[in-house]
Amino acid sequence: MLTTTRERRTFMRMVIDAPVTLVRGSEHMIATCRELAANGMAIEVESSSHFVVGEKLKISLSTNSNALPPFVADAKVVRVEKNNNLGQLGVEFISAS
Repeated sequence: MLTTTRERRTFMRMVIDAPVTLVRGSEHMIATCRELAANGMAIEVESSSHFVVGEKLKISLSTNSNALPPFVADAKVVRVEKNNNLGQLGVEFISAS
């Protein structure tokens, strides 16, 4: 068996704890961004049971500054983890504005 300790991620991740708005059609949900990278984010949600891999979402991450607009991106769900009431989504950015 071959094992390695080398990180395989292309982009570095930042651990954060910030509110993020998820938009799916006309539904808006508030969740928490736990990790942010150049190509995606890990999002903690109240219940991940109604999300599926491959689903498309619009994401809005507010900044702490009134001088900077929120980060807005179209994203695709690439991972869904369920744990009782809380779950975690892994999303990959498709396009950002």
